[in-house]
Amino acid sequence: MNDLPDSYETLDGSAAAEIKVKRSRFLAEAAPAADEPTARTVIDAVAHRYHDSRHVCYAWRLGYGDSIVEIRNDAGEPSGSAGKPILAAIRRTGLSNCVVVVARYFGGVKLGTGGLARAYGEVAATALSQAARRTVPLGRTFLLTFDYPRQKTVAKLLAAHQGRILDETYLTEVTWQIWLPHSQWHRFGAVLCEATAGALTLTDK
Repeated sequence: MNDLPDSYETLDGSAAAEIKVKRSRFLAEAAPAADEPTARTVIDAVAHRYHDSRHVCYAWRLGYGDSIVEIRNDAGEPSGSAGKPILAAIRRTGLSNCVVVVARYFGGVKLGTGGLARAYGEVAATALSQAARRTVPLGRTFLLTFDYPRQKTVAKLLAAHQGRILDETYLTEVTWQIWLPHSQWHRFGAVLCEATAGALTLTDK
């Protein structure tokens, strides 16, 4: 049984937002991040841009399915008042492979833990809502080599299982590099084997 998802949603670019609460400024940036080094690069860039701010807090959500890794950091704010609401804002979107960084300039009035949490969560959610999104398909790549008379059969089965041809070579035989979603490749392999009386099986690319 295959429990991996067929896709995940992430950001298709960066977006920024700013709010003011009792003279404190909260400036957020939401950005795609395929891995931890990329996320840290975004964090470092925001920290450099707002180097004179009091706090630079962040959260990220990387991976998909059962492999999701979440990190949050309060950066000196009261525990749970910054990183946690930022991460909660990311979770509510269902997005992964993204990071949100929030710089805060203190305005001279203490907001309390609840006030801080609301402000950090709001500005993070606003930045996320303004960013474009994209869906990333997930699956596996295989090689198939077969004789010409089988081409129509293979093409029909591939289409029926949401697969696609990535590359194709036509010599004495046909060779296709194909991609199939995680939920479909195992069933496609079984149907292909049955339809060709065992002559064709999937080979990992």
